[in-house]
Amino acid sequence: MGLVLVLVGLLANPVSAAAGGWTGLGRVTDLPTSRLDSMHQLVASRGILHLVHPRVGPRLTDDRVLYQRSTSDGRRWSAPKVLFKATKARRTVVPNLALAARNAIVAVAFRVSGPAGHALFVRTSRNGGRSFGPRVEIFSTTKASGIGVPAITVGKDLIVVAWTNRANGRVNVRVSRDRGQSFSGARTLARTRHSIECDSRLTDGLVGLASSGSTVHLAWSHAPTLQCAASAIRVRTSTNAGRSWKPVRTITTRTSFGWPELDARGKNVMVVVQGTAGELILARSANNGRKWRVQLSKPPRGRSYSAGDVVLGPRGIAWISYVNERIENDRLASTRVITRRSSNGGASFGKSIPVTRDQRLLRQAANIALPGRRPVLVVQGGALDGTPRHIYSSRYR
Repeated sequence: MGLVLVLVGLLANPVSAAAGGWTGLGRVTDLPTSRLDSMHQLVASRGILHLVHPRVGPRLTDDRVLYQRSTSDGRRWSAPKVLFKATKARRTVVPNLALAARNAIVAVAFRVSGPAGHALFVRTSRNGGRSFGPRVEIFSTTKASGIGVPAITVGKDLIVVAWTNRANGRVNVRVSRDRGQSFSGARTLARTRHSIECDSRLTDGLVGLASSGSTVHLAWSHAPTLQCAASAIRVRTSTNAGRSWKPVRTITTRTSFGWPELDARGKNVMVVVQGTAGELILARSANNGRKWRVQLSKPPRGRSYSAGDVVLGPRGIAWISYVNERIENDRLASTRVITRRSSNGGASFGKSIPVTRDQRLLRQAANIALPGRRPVLVVQGGALDGTPRHIYSSRYR
């Protein structure tokens, strides 16, 4: 998916920690993982870190979806557990996975394709990631356009999965209220003409989900006509475990690359998305998504911020992570991984806290999670040509 390389920065090798409290990057994966447009995901619940990532190719049946967990704030990680293994009919793990956890429930959504067509599956653990139940098919199609990037969230007694039907631009959800054993029928909550490729008709809402208790927020990239930049980020909210949904609200009308990252805690909701001018668009609602306040984090001249991640913690703590890129002659010259902390639920953020120093390396997808009082961050390494590299983690001391 070509847009991903525009959205995110990338990393090649582990480096020593920069000033600001983060440890040096430690390797998580035992073998080189996926190519650089196949994103990992990190979440935390009850002090346990959960990580899911794909391993792609090079042979037709090499693709895997892998899960790892850490009970030591990222100091040590479990051996990879295979959640999906390619077959002749389902050969390819499609880039970008989705992961969510609450208490002992861990849910993973992933797409696969092959001669049998395209399918979106969910696998659920009910014991904190020690084992997973069988995969449940959420949606399938034989149309060449395939299935949009999925999102998943775990709330109180429910699991919600969302995706875009790329053939018609419909943003759909399905809900499970039996801990992931079965899901309700698909429900269309929005339509979009946002395209993930500027020279094609491939629509994708690049959906995001977050939940707190029985309240669920679904955000997506909106475009009224076929275009590869989102003209708005929109949201719908359910306060009754997905049984009904509030009318559409607009989070921001600033032009962006789309793909909103969300988190929710109580009535507080935060969204981060990358603007088309290299800025980060941060939006916060303190009243369950009814009203939104938008702030911008603009890069210095010659710099650009990649797509970010956000996590909300107790007592008003919030963290964001992103990659600060230096551009020279329209080319990426160097990068550094950055975090910022808020003590008022994301209403404002403090100064930048670097995870790594500026260097002539490439980084991707700085995901952040709060297993306890201090955050943990993971990034993936590799070169622009997509050569597989490892996933690394860092802890805030």
